[in-house]
Amino acid sequence: MDRDSARLAALRMFLVRGLGLRSANTLIGHFGDPERVFDGRFDEIEALGVPAEVVEDLLSPRSAERARQEWKRAEELRVQIVDILDPAYPPLLREIFDPPIILYIRGKNWDPDIPQVAVVGTRRPTGYGLNCGERIGEDLAQRGIAVTSGLARGIDASAHKGAVRSGVSYAVFGSGLDFVYPKENRKLAEIVEEKGAVLSEFPLGTPPSPQNFPIRNRIIAGLSLGVVVIEAAEYSGSLITVRLALESNREVFAVPGNITSAKSFGPHVLIRQGAKLVTNWEDIVEELPHPIREKILAPLVAAMQGRPEPEMDENENKVWRLLSVHDSTPIDALLGKLPMITSEVYSALLSLETRELIRQLPGNKYIRRL
Repeated sequence: MDRDSARLAALRMFLVRGLGLRSANTLIGHFGDPERVFDGRFDEIEALGVPAEVVEDLLSPRSAERARQEWKRAEELRVQIVDILDPAYPPLLREIFDPPIILYIRGKNWDPDIPQVAVVGTRRPTGYGLNCGERIGEDLAQRGIAVTSGLARGIDASAHKGAVRSGVSYAVFGSGLDFVYPKENRKLAEIVEEKGAVLSEFPLGTPPSPQNFPIRNRIIAGLSLGVVVIEAAEYSGSLITVRLALESNREVFAVPGNITSAKSFGPHVLIRQGAKLVTNWEDIVEELPHPIREKILAPLVAAMQGRPEPEMDENENKVWRLLSVHDSTPIDALLGKLPMITSEVYSALLSLETRELIRQLPGNKYIRRL
């Protein structure tokens, strides 16, 4: 199959007014690929739930001409058009309820297979929030994770800024890629393109209208293995992204904040509801799928194994040897395997934790520090 022909066919479908994503995905699933949709009969397409006037426009020369004009414009702007069956389409995004059949992508470092973590939050952060966004963005990118956000003011921008200092970042627009919003982030968008990519599901020429941003947020959630929330008020758009992440079975992380600040409402509610409390990059990596976690931690583990083992007493050493840097161990498993009384186990754990050799995780689990 000629990929450009398939992309052009998917683009032709995408630009038909009234053909929603669910109908478009149904057609692709029924016919096998976008090109074959246009070999279908009028009544066959209509029988799949597409209104007659939409089928008429879909199969008309007008739809083909719209697609050709959009393709030409994309080429002029150095924008790559990717369809849902394309190898360049992010595999995680295909798993959401209504994946876009087209993505517009521009940038020098787009890799659909690189693990992504979203960092989102308020557009009016405190200095603490900005520092957290930059630090987490930089630390994750340094470990080979792409930091994904929406290029908005505040936390989004801080996460992108941190990430591009040490690795890859992806920005999802709530407009066509020929609009940068807000304008003050135009330079940042250029840096993100250089170090990663910008992308959108909106056709070129689409302005950054308010109704576009919740739609954009589902893309941010869908691209990512998990979403980190830093400073979000009670009715923040970031919480919409969290809801969408949960609907797609993604991890949710939250950075705690000042208990007297309204901007801490969102993260603290999420933590009470079971989100993973985050103080550094390790808290995030620990929850990623095993193969990804292993790959990220391998160099650090190798460096740690080259260091001399820390000095410990007999009980601490017994506990230490049952713990791993890769997977956490529940307290019940430790108590069941160790020839020690309960108070000795807890005393050894407290000593190791105080010396920053191990970490306690939610659920009374323990893991070695790197």
